[in-house]
Amino acid sequence: MPIREITDPFRLEDIVPYFQPIVDLQHDRVWRYECLARLVTPSEKVYLPNEFLYLIERHNHVQQLTETMFHQSARYFADKHVCWNINVDLSDLKSPSLVNLLKAHLSDPAAATKVSIEVSAKTAMQNIPLLAEVVGQVQALGVGVFVDNVGRVPGNIKSLLAMPLRGIKLDGGLIRQYDTNPAVQEYVDYVCEQAAAHKVSVIAEQVEDTTTLEIVERLPIHYAQGFVFSTPKPSLDSI
Repeated sequence: MPIREITDPFRLEDIVPYFQPIVDLQHDRVWRYECLARLVTPSEKVYLPNEFLYLIERHNHVQQLTETMFHQSARYFADKHVCWNINVDLSDLKSPSLVNLLKAHLSDPAAATKVSIEVSAKTAMQNIPLLAEVVGQVQALGVGVFVDNVGRVPGNIKSLLAMPLRGIKLDGGLIRQYDTNPAVQEYVDYVCEQAAAHKVSVIAEQVEDTTTLEIVERLPIHYAQGFVFSTPKPSLDSI
């Protein structure tokens, strides 16, 4: 997909959450939602993160973006009995503002347990001690941690799964190669086995078609996410 140049003026508040379901395959229902950032300009053009994040980073507004996304998502789900995830990056993990944000707005334990943060596997694998510290801090609040894109970059999966994570997301590219690549099959089987041993949920992500879904359904993977279920939408009513 070509990256479009952003020519419209916009404010940080114009970056809003779109919601994509993570589906419980065993019970055929939505388990939780991932809140994905989208820039919607005044002229109603919708931009993906890879098209606008460079502008956020250029102006050092990454933490403000996290706060904006959190506030909007928390407000949206305040009256809904639904669990949801929000993405954070390395700068968020390094800053005390992330834990302070969660403490300030999730004083109700019931509300806190509905929320999880997602960290990319690349960030997680390259910063295991830092992630372990953050996991301990947010877990004390009732907030969970997911690691996504697992398998996309090399790293110590055993150290990762030794943490009390709420879940990991297996890269969809691995799933698509499962039946044709013995090394991938061995890796996926090992990750599923270790995750089960540590009581960490496994989600197959980027499940874009029924062929990939059929592979997932043969594996000990209970959750999946991708276009085969729904594209990210601006409201749950449109899913």
